[in-house]
Amino acid sequence: MRDLTVDESLEIIRKHIPEKDSFLEFKNHRKHGVLENTYRFTITLISLEFMISLMEEPQVKNVYFNPSAPPPGGSLDGISLRYKVYVEYFKKEE
Repeated sequence: MRDLTVDESLEIIRKHIPEKDSFLEFKNHRKHGVLENTYRFTITLISLEFMISLMEEPQVKNVYFNPSAPPPGGSLDGISLRYKVYVEYFKKEE
Protein backbone atom coordinates (compact mmCIF):
# COMPACT_ATOMS: atom_id res chain seq x y z
CA MET A 1 0.00 0.00 0.00
CA ARG A 2 1.28 3.48 -0.87
CA ASP A 3 0.23 7.12 -0.96
CA LEU A 4 -1.04 8.58 -4.22
CA THR A 5 1.37 10.74 -6.20
CA VAL A 6 0.73 14.40 -6.98
CA ASP A 7 -0.10 13.48 -10.58
CA GLU A 8 -2.55 10.74 -9.56
CA SER A 9 -4.34 13.13 -7.21
CA LEU A 10 -4.47 15.85 -9.87
CA GLU A 11 -5.94 13.41 -12.41
CA ILE A 12 -8.72 12.41 -9.99
CA ILE A 13 -9.60 16.00 -9.09
CA ARG A 14 -9.47 17.37 -12.67
CA LYS A 15 -12.05 14.90 -13.96
CA HIS A 16 -14.55 16.45 -11.53
CA ILE A 17 -14.01 20.03 -12.74
CA PRO A 18 -15.82 20.50 -16.06
CA GLU A 19 -14.37 23.00 -18.55
CA LYS A 20 -17.47 25.18 -18.18
CA ASP A 21 -16.61 25.58 -14.47
CA SER A 22 -13.25 27.23 -15.09
CA PHE A 23 -14.51 30.13 -12.96
CA LEU A 24 -13.75 27.94 -9.92
CA GLU A 25 -10.10 28.96 -10.50
CA PHE A 26 -8.56 25.67 -9.41
CA LYS A 27 -4.98 26.45 -8.26
CA ASN A 28 -2.10 25.48 -5.98
CA HIS A 29 -2.55 21.69 -5.98
CA ARG A 30 0.11 20.12 -3.74
CA LYS A 31 0.71 17.53 -1.05
CA HIS A 32 -0.42 18.56 2.42
CA GLY A 33 2.52 18.64 4.79
CA VAL A 34 0.79 17.25 7.90
CA LEU A 35 -2.06 14.92 6.95
CA GLU A 36 -0.96 11.61 5.49
CA ASN A 37 -1.99 10.84 1.87
CA THR A 38 -3.77 14.20 1.60
CA TYR A 39 -3.51 16.85 -1.11
CA ARG A 40 -4.77 20.42 -1.04
CA PHE A 41 -5.75 23.06 -3.56
CA THR A 42 -7.60 26.36 -3.68
CA ILE A 43 -10.75 27.42 -5.52
CA THR A 44 -12.76 30.63 -5.53
CA LEU A 45 -16.20 29.03 -5.19
CA ILE A 46 -17.55 25.95 -3.44
CA SER A 47 -19.81 23.92 -5.69
CA LEU A 48 -21.79 21.24 -3.88
CA GLU A 49 -22.00 19.23 -7.10
CA PHE A 50 -18.20 19.30 -7.37
CA MET A 51 -17.67 18.39 -3.69
CA ILE A 52 -20.20 15.54 -3.77
CA SER A 53 -18.81 14.09 -6.99
CA LEU A 54 -15.31 14.22 -5.49
CA MET A 55 -16.52 12.48 -2.32
CA GLU A 56 -18.09 9.72 -4.41
CA GLU A 57 -14.74 8.93 -6.04
CA PRO A 58 -13.75 5.41 -4.85
CA GLN A 59 -10.18 6.45 -3.93
CA VAL A 60 -11.28 9.45 -1.83
CA LYS A 61 -11.58 8.86 1.90
CA ASN A 62 -12.73 12.37 2.92
CA VAL A 63 -12.86 16.00 1.72
CA TYR A 64 -12.42 19.03 3.97
CA PHE A 65 -12.56 22.73 3.15
CA ASN A 66 -12.15 26.09 4.85
CA PRO A 67 -12.15 29.75 3.79
CA SER A 68 -8.77 31.35 3.21
CA ALA A 69 -7.76 35.00 3.36
CA PRO A 70 -6.01 36.55 0.34
CA PRO A 71 -2.20 36.79 0.26
CA PRO A 72 -0.46 39.81 1.82
CA GLY A 73 -1.29 43.02 0.01
CA GLY A 74 -4.78 41.86 -0.96
CA SER A 75 -7.95 43.25 0.49
CA LEU A 76 -10.14 41.13 2.76
CA ASP A 77 -13.67 41.11 1.39
CA GLY A 78 -16.19 38.57 0.09
CA ILE A 79 -14.82 38.79 -3.44
CA SER A 80 -11.20 38.07 -2.53
CA LEU A 81 -11.86 35.04 -0.32
CA ARG A 82 -10.77 31.64 -1.60
CA TYR A 83 -11.35 28.17 -0.22
CA LYS A 84 -8.70 25.62 0.64
CA VAL A 85 -9.89 22.11 -0.14
CA TYR A 86 -8.15 19.07 1.34
CA VAL A 87 -8.67 15.66 -0.27
CA GLU A 88 -7.71 12.65 1.82
CA TYR A 89 -7.21 9.41 -0.11
CA PHE A 90 -7.22 5.74 0.77
CA LYS A 91 -3.85 4.05 0.36
CA LYS A 92 -3.33 2.69 -3.16
CA GLU A 93 -2.48 -0.95 -3.73
CA GLU A 94 0.73 -1.48 -5.65
